Amino acid sequence: MRFLSRNAEKQWVLAILLVLLAFGLSPLNPQAFAQSSQTLGLEPPNPTSTGDRVSLAQPVGVSSEEFENFLKIPTPYVSDRPATKPVRVPQIQEPQVQPPQVQETEVQVAQVQETEVQQPQVMIPLGLPISAPHFAPWWPEKGIESIMASPPQQVCRADLEQLIWQSMQYSPRVKSILILPKIQRTEVDVQRGEFDPRRFGQSLYNDNSDPVGNTLTTGGPSRLNEQFWDNSIGIRDRNTLGGKSELSQQIGAKDNNSLFFKPNNQIDSRLSLNYTQPLLRGAGRIYNTSSIAIAGFKTKGTVATANRELQDHAMEVITAYWELTLHRYLLLQANNGQARLIRIKEQLQNRSGRDLLPSYLKRADAEIFNQRAQADRAIADILGRQATLRRLVNAPELDQCIELIPLTIPSDEYPEIPLEDEIASALLYRGDIAAIRASIESAMVQRQVAQNERKAILDLVANSYLRGLEGNNELSRSWQDQFDTGRPSFTFGATYQDPIYRRTAKASLLGRELEIQKLLQDHADAILKAQEQVTTVVASAQGTYRSSQSAIEGTMAQQAEVEELQVKLLDFFGDSVAVGLTLNNLLDAEKRLIAAENNLATQQVQFMIGLARIKYESGSLMTISAD
Repeated sequence: MRFLSRNAEKQWVLAILLVLLAFGLSPLNPQAFAQSSQTLGLEPPNPTSTGDRVSLAQPVGVSSEEFENFLKIPTPYVSDRPATKPVRVPQIQEPQVQPPQVQETEVQVAQVQETEVQQPQVMIPLGLPISAPHFAPWWPEKGIESIMASPPQQVCRADLEQLIWQSMQYSPRVKSILILPKIQRTEVDVQRGEFDPRRFGQSLYNDNSDPVGNTLTTGGPSRLNEQFWDNSIGIRDRNTLGGKSELSQQIGAKDNNSLFFKPNNQIDSRLSLNYTQPLLRGAGRIYNTSSIAIAGFKTKGTVATANRELQDHAMEVITAYWELTLHRYLLLQANNGQARLIRIKEQLQNRSGRDLLPSYLKRADAEIFNQRAQADRAIADILGRQATLRRLVNAPELDQCIELIPLTIPSDEYPEIPLEDEIASALLYRGDIAAIRASIESAMVQRQVAQNERKAILDLVANSYLRGLEGNNELSRSWQDQFDTGRPSFTFGATYQDPIYRRTAKASLLGRELEIQKLLQDHADAILKAQEQVTTVVASAQGTYRSSQSAIEGTMAQQAEVEELQVKLLDFFGDSVAVGLTLNNLLDAEKRLIAAENNLATQQVQFMIGLARIKYESGSLMTISAD
């Protein structure tokens, strides 16, 4: 038995559908229906097995205001509760109702939402940079143009590499750094000079008058009156084995009043050769050339120190260059932000007094003056960095420049930076490590010297001479008699000396060994420090790059917000409070956009400085050789 006719049943079904749609509880959206049915006291329809009848519970506590609020809901949201089965209304023939298609749409929405929830869980390794959406900042292109209203003839343009090499050519500090190794290198030649042969000569005249205490001295006269003129020339030499040699020619003229002095006016000639060779202490090439080796190692240490100071100078040039670039970008951004704020103010001035209070325009004026102050500070910083570069580079062409335009712009690509290669480079080229290594080599030579000095002194001595004598001042005959009269004379033997306790030598050797141990520990600490600093700067560069990519996304988002608020403000007309609130939001968004651009430019410049600092810490930024 049917309680309703077919037409009446259709009317009831349509009425139910209208009520459900009015409350945002479409049977096509089962999640919203399930959630809202509990809120309003509705129970989901449950088809019965008896015929085509559908029974619904009546709404509880629904007022007209709540009804209006439900009508303002744009789209039902998808709840995180388990999905409720869609309501099936039997024998509905309306063409607008297509549950299968809507259910597929629900599944697609749910899949998208599930992907969005899982996206923040993606972890990025520390060593890999993230990639931001393509975004080309406008300020690098504007930064290579004149922005300070300078005369064209007083505008200079230079790239980073050009300024570095000009500083190597003109900077007084660089010239001073390069002189220091040359000074130390002269010490090597000083020590080598110890093995240069030495010529010598001597001429002494003596005229003596001494009392005689023995008649056998003079044979009668009471005083001995004697004239003696001694002359000698020769050459001395020292070899790298410790041997000392001397070849000399002596010629003496002598006369006195003794009756026994025959012949008178004697000329005595003597050609001598002496040689002394250490056999224990002081023997060996290592001991005798140790001063040369130590001077060479000190030169290597000085070159390493100069290399570090040279890299310090180059790093100062790089830092000043990129800071100049940054402050030029900040000036451009301040001017651009000021221009945007002025345009906003000009567009809203006609609305002042109608739907915009004049006091709100004062807020725009305040932001304009704030950006003008930022531009003034940027100009001061630009002039300061130009002065710093002028001092560091000292190139003549920079003296006439009012505006220096850097042509090298920050790179937006992340280069490959193998950490192991940079650490290996640091161990080879860092100045502090090379200086300690040179000190260790010098200390090891000094230890060998101390070991040699613990030995006893045992020297081989050999002397030989030829001698001739003539009277009546016959110089030539006396010199000739050395070779054709008589035979050579010689002396051969050894000398020995040895301290009993050798405390001086033992203490010296112990001191050298302790010095080597200290230097080895210093070397190990320098290696650890280099590894730490290289790892830190590489990680810092990677972090700065990732920060710059995040800054790109932040700048793009902030720019989109500004554009949206600009459109909203220009198209919005209403009460002054609402318009003023929108204007305040726009000004705040403009401030955030300028801050985002400042942050992005800063991160770009810091990334370039970070790349240079990696080479600085690895010792490969700039090197000089001992040659």
